[in-house]
Amino acid sequence: MTRIHVVDRAAFFGGGWPQGFVPMAGAAASQWLAAAYAHGRFEDRPTAEANPAWKQWIPYCVLCCGQPGPSGTVREPGVLTVRRTRGQSEARLHGAWSIGLGGHIEPDDDGDAQAGAESFFAQALARELHEELDLRQFDLPRPRFLGLLNDDSTEVGRVHAGLVYRVDLPLRCTEANERVRIGEISKMHGGFTHLVEFADLWQNPTQFETWSQILVRAGVVGATDGCSSSAARAQNG
Repeated sequence: MTRIHVVDRAAFFGGGWPQGFVPMAGAAASQWLAAAYAHGRFEDRPTAEANPAWKQWIPYCVLCCGQPGPSGTVREPGVLTVRRTRGQSEARLHGAWSIGLGGHIEPDDDGDAQAGAESFFAQALARELHEELDLRQFDLPRPRFLGLLNDDSTEVGRVHAGLVYRVDLPLRCTEANERVRIGEISKMHGGFTHLVEFADLWQNPTQFETWSQILVRAGVVGATDGCSSSAARAQNG
């Protein structure tokens, strides 16, 4: 039986977790990850999925692309956008669009007890990304931790909490799609989509899983308001 990393809901925020995305950086981010690791343990997944007194940690990564411009600007910004299929184990997310990849943390991710909390979560995320993506011998830039994601408004969200990361590829969308493709095509399809085109897909936010809705509204992928085009072109993996 699969065992996954969980924490007691009551161990944080007095049990009353904030709704939405909570940005974190610097020392606050390091302290949060240390606490998330210190309070964690592994439990059987079927039990955890039915127990809202626990939160299952999910490293959840947004992959963005774009050509670096002057003064820190980005030209042709885009984001990896995928649609989950019936091949995924989580039936409650079938058919939903997403801007995040990730999954549960398993006991094998805790191979080096001396590595520390940040390495522990980063290793779990790296495993998930290599399982879900075909990287074509491409080394992804190091993910940046952005903060906590929580949504207690849905059945799925009540038993999960996201540790949000972002990877920035210094590539145009077409180049990013050549280097990074969907590996688990039985579980999802999609590709990097320019934010101008992504805005068309975003005109119906309800077709996105709620975590992605929260992060788009929080500006994690960049500005999408006011953009338009003929169609969103999320490519098949």
